[in-house]
Amino acid sequence: MNKKLNNINLKKFYSILTFILLSLFFVVFVSQFSSLYVINSFAASAPSSVNYPVYLAYFYEPGCHDCDKAKIVLQDISAKYPDNIILKSFDISLSENVELAEALGELNQMPEEERLLVPVIFLGDDYLFRSDITFDNLDELIQKYLTTETIAPWEKVKEKDLTAQERLIARFQSFGLAAVAVSGLIDGINPCAFASIIFFISYLTLINRKGREIVWVGGMFTLSVFLTYFLIGTGALKMITSLSFLPLVRKIFVLVTASLALILGVVSLYDYLQFKKKGTTKDAKLQLPSFLKNLIHSAIRKNVRLSNYILMAAVTGFIVSLLELACTGQIYLPTIMFISTIPNLKVNALVYLLFYNLMFVVPLVLVFSFTYWGTTSAQWAALTNKNFGKIKIAMALLFFGLAGLLFYSGIFY
Repeated sequence: MNKKLNNINLKKFYSILTFILLSLFFVVFVSQFSSLYVINSFAASAPSSVNYPVYLAYFYEPGCHDCDKAKIVLQDISAKYPDNIILKSFDISLSENVELAEALGELNQMPEEERLLVPVIFLGDDYLFRSDITFDNLDELIQKYLTTETIAPWEKVKEKDLTAQERLIARFQSFGLAAVAVSGLIDGINPCAFASIIFFISYLTLINRKGREIVWVGGMFTLSVFLTYFLIGTGALKMITSLSFLPLVRKIFVLVTASLALILGVVSLYDYLQFKKKGTTKDAKLQLPSFLKNLIHSAIRKNVRLSNYILMAAVTGFIVSLLELACTGQIYLPTIMFISTIPNLKVNALVYLLFYNLMFVVPLVLVFSFTYWGTTSAQWAALTNKNFGKIKIAMALLFFGLAGLLFYSGIFY
């Protein structure tokens, strides 16, 4: 009986022991599985503790307004990632950087019509071009490459791309004069230069300067713009266009010119409203009173010779050209500038550059011719009296349009 009881107790003991061991095994197994799941979940959701450097190759051109905007974006993004970004800037006007930009453009499958144009930023296997260079776009790409080890763009093509120069030469040889002409015409649309020459001619007309004098002054202004841009294209003014204070001076100059255009627009609109109200032109404000015209004319005839106005026009044209350096919208100019550094193609490139700049000043010549004819022609005087209201409202719209463009350029560029 005792033996039987002992067997029963022993079985109970073993059963309890087995249950305890199985329970412990289950708890240990479940806890290990749960820990592994938690670790994997954390690894999947938490950002990597390893952040790799992100290499940025930034191509710019001195005097380019869009490049100034891109530079601000780069400064902001560098402040957010001070320890992760390695930024290298390349001036596209230097021939060695042109070849690098072309090689990176080919490597990143950049459309040919966008290559050599600035600003552009290359990083990893991506690039941002002009209007795409925003803080959010750049931040997104940097986040992408922080967890991936990448090669610096300039290291990717460290072994010189021997085909880059060949592609640039082939592209240059494919250019037609018509394409270069259209490129020059488009790039020559410069509101600040237009406003400057209109002010010049209007002022000379108000002080009773004659037609020949106006032609000399307007012609010198246009010639100065042409020569300045041509010299910039050849790289002769590289030191001047790289001056750090030019962007600030440009903003001040553009905003002052915009303010003058706005004032003239308001005066023209006032003249239109007065004409509609009274039906007479004698109260027009956009002209000087007769006695003041004669007084100024007398003083200027005594103290200011024509040569002084010509010199003033030349200096103004030079300054306007420096301050209004625009980022060209087509590939022709940067390619021509690069080809001009190759000795056996230099003459061909300079001929194209000369033609480009001739077409560049055509819009300015048209504005000058129209303004000159409008301020000196007897036919225009008769037409003015006949259509005073229409002309005044057209002038108001013109000045308001110029002011709007200049304010936009001065504030947002």
